[in-house]
Amino acid sequence: MTVYATPDRNAAGVRVIRAAGDLVCVRCRLKSSEDAHFPRDRWGIPTMLDHLDLHTLRGHHVPPEAFVRLQAEYADSFERGAL
Repeated sequence: MTVYATPDRNAAGVRVIRAAGDLVCVRCRLKSSEDAHFPRDRWGIPTMLDHLDLHTLRGHHVPPEAFVRLQAEYADSFERGAL
């Protein structure tokens, strides 16, 4: 399991992990109507980045390093192939 953001580690208002190859926003605080464009709770990197933008718009702290790390992994995936 890989941890990208957590209240314990970097005072994040979200908990984002990679589990079984998918990104998960654990116990997501967004209501389903706010997050209607994301019909399931496990996503790839582009969808998670959009999801985290929604958290930011709602005032939930998402540490910048979570965005940077996800963007770097996404860029790397084009060099290595699919994750």
